[in-house]
Amino acid sequence: MKMIRYVMAAMIALTVAALTGCAQNAGSFMALMTNTDQPDDSAEPAAEAETAVDAFSRSGIYDSEDAAVVVRKDLEAGTVQFQNIATSRRYTLNYDGTTLVYDKNDQALSMEQLKEGSVVTVRFYKPRKALAYVKENPNCISYRNVRSYTMDLRKGTIAIGDELYNISGHVVVVSDGRETDMMEVNQMDVLSVWGYKNMIYGINVEKGHGYLRLQNEDYFVNGWIDIGDSVIRKVAQDMLLVVPEGTHTVTVSNKGSSATQEITFARNEEMAWDLGEVEITVVQKGTVIFTLTPATAKVYIDGRAVDVSKPVEIEYGLHQMRITADGYDTVAQYIRVAEPSANVAVELEKSEEETAQDKDSSEGSSDKETDKKDKDQDDDDEEGTTSKKYQTKSPDDDEDEEEEEEASGSKKTQDQDDDDEDKKDVVASSTGKYKVYIDAPDGAEAYLDGSYIGVTPVSFNKVPGSYVVTLRKSGYQTRSYTLQIDQEEKDINYSFTDLIRLEE
Repeated sequence: MKMIRYVMAAMIALTVAALTGCAQNAGSFMALMTNTDQPDDSAEPAAEAETAVDAFSRSGIYDSEDAAVVVRKDLEAGTVQFQNIATSRRYTLNYDGTTLVYDKNDQALSMEQLKEGSVVTVRFYKPRKALAYVKENPNCISYRNVRSYTMDLRKGTIAIGDELYNISGHVVVVSDGRETDMMEVNQMDVLSVWGYKNMIYGINVEKGHGYLRLQNEDYFVNGWIDIGDSVIRKVAQDMLLVVPEGTHTVTVSNKGSSATQEITFARNEEMAWDLGEVEITVVQKGTVIFTLTPATAKVYIDGRAVDVSKPVEIEYGLHQMRITADGYDTVAQYIRVAEPSANVAVELEKSEEETAQDKDSSEGSSDKETDKKDKDQDDDDEEGTTSKKYQTKSPDDDEDEEEEEEASGSKKTQDQDDDDEDKKDVVASSTGKYKVYIDAPDGAEAYLDGSYIGVTPVSFNKVPGSYVVTLRKSGYQTRSYTLQIDQEEKDINYSFTDLIRLEE
């Protein structure tokens, strides 16, 4: 009779499950069966029911259902830890070959394929902590491999596309199988995100970040480093840069010279690039002789005035040339330097206004003072415009346009980086009234946006904005944290967990 009662209870449970949807309110997610509590990890099953329970757990029978986040999997031990959506309580269930695992489209998965951080429906037999069924919840928010997002940890929000979500105070964040903290997520990381309605409950870092240290970098200090077009920074002494996980082309340049290296960065690991051992490529230059009419014309290359009374050295490549003269139309065009020597001859045409003024002057109808004033005004107007009549392109029009756009983009990026550098210098070196203190772990090298600021405990001046603090210690795994500093007029203290010792 006892066995019959068990079977009847199981059949009732299955019927209830079939009639129950998965779209409950996030604040009221709970187990759907008669026993709504999650199993207690410390509880032991009743001995008298052991035989019957073993039979049911192996056949996929369950007595409880839950909406939860996958926290951790132990494939060797055959266990999965979950966190309840509503209560944030954690519990661990055992699985075996009879456990059913599905994605949100009812396609079968292996336990290896089940993502930590995903929001799932869990069915289990509580007395034995036996996992019978787990499925990615089809009614919940899910984004895979998100590269473009914005986090505001002060407000506890994350924006993905046009959608803004709140981040749960108990959000599960997993990177490379290890549970971590939201502050360890860097803006360059690639994320998968799960939640319900407007709340995010789970995040998996699909691609994280590593670190790059430059060695023997003296020659390139105050030059630029470009890492896969995702990190562009001015080179300084003793840098430790946070870089995206993966293989990237890294280029450093300064004083017309450059060095390039392809480097693979592993998650949370540090790579060193010894610039003293690389072959420096010197940028080639060509000599250009200008012949101008009128001879008093001024020449600007890439926005800088050059002395055309003698041959001018210009780096190989595409450049913007602008030629101006009083009373003449401005010429603006692109020139490509690709040979050791070249000649450029340009004859400017008098402006229509100047021609009219000359005619009036010959008839004695103009006052010299007025002519000069009008001419100066005309010149000012011409300086700010490009005459389409004289604008020319090099033979390969499309290629030049692309290079022009790239150059323009690089200029904007460089200007923005200069602004960021100025801001960072203020943070690191000015005598501000309020400070940001890094109190722990003790004895770690601290870097602010890649630049060394001292050994912890250490502080820097409080300036509102987003910063990355990196902590490094020999023999330990390097860690970085995103800090979003507020505008409140008070000091801030941060204490981070101890760094993890590297295995020898």
